[in-house]
Amino acid sequence: MNRRNFLTGAVALGFSLTLAAGHASADGEEIVVIVHKTNAVGPMNRSQLGSLFKAKSSEFPGGGRATAVNLPPENPARQDFDLTVLGMRPDEVERFWLDSKIRSGVGSPRKLTGSAAVVRFVSNDETGIGYVPGADARDAGGAVRIVARIRQGQVVAP
Repeated sequence: MNRRNFLTGAVALGFSLTLAAGHASADGEEIVVIVHKTNAVGPMNRSQLGSLFKAKSSEFPGGGRATAVNLPPENPARQDFDLTVLGMRPDEVERFWLDSKIRSGVGSPRKLTGSAAVVRFVSNDETGIGYVPGADARDAGGAVRIVARIRQGQVVAP
């Protein structure tokens, strides 16, 4: 292997490891997955979240319709969520949804403008599920309930 290929590979590996290590947001705060305060769903794991946010399922574990909502693709919390839960970088997520739309007619979850919009949607829709930086959920005044936390590239119980 020549020096140029080695350096290119080393840079790519370093970038991949940085992405894989994950962080909850630009300031290091965790991301929380929220549902309506009356939703009885228990703690959710990575697999359950992945099924909802890849539109493989439209029901919460144990039943009940689920309506997943996303932050915009350029939002750091969205990028960390996609990497941790879906195992995909932004470009891979874009290709996934394009392929899904072409093959099955199923598009991505609705994109909202930001954390405040996600909290508002979930607090007003008993079927809603979304994710926001932890501080934004704390500011919701009890209108939402946390079903999972994303810390350091891992999905953990609330």
